[in-house]
Amino acid sequence: MPLEKVRELADLALKRFKLGGYVILESSPNNYHVVFDRPFRYWSKTARVMAWIAIISGNPNVQKWVCMQLIKEASTLRVSPKPTNPEGYKPTPKIVYQYGGRNLGIKAYLEARMETLKLLKELEIYEEQTTQT
Repeated sequence: MPLEKVRELADLALKRFKLGGYVILESSPNNYHVVFDRPFRYWSKTARVMAWIAIISGNPNVQKWVCMQLIKEASTLRVSPKPTNPEGYKPTPKIVYQYGGRNLGIKAYLEARMETLKLLKELEIYEEQTTQT
């Protein structure tokens, strides 16, 4: 899905659910993660936002991802390099766009992301994977 379409969907969700702000991370070409700034107390509210985005996106990959998150009852995003075939790695997702506030959910996500990457580097997993790209 092109970045502009992701931005449009994020803007619509931001306004409808009063999400405060967002960052878009590119995980690979034309594949993006969106992290909103407003945390929710209950999983059902998070699930509602994700399901709404999946429906209006019309994108089967987004719909499949959301279904898997709902089945697991937890939403997860990749923060580190990812093995691919044959013997390569997708790089760590990088921020390509940001809008609005970043003091709550985004801040927590970015802090957890940095801690995870730091741990992977200390375990020499991160460097090993990124040198193969």
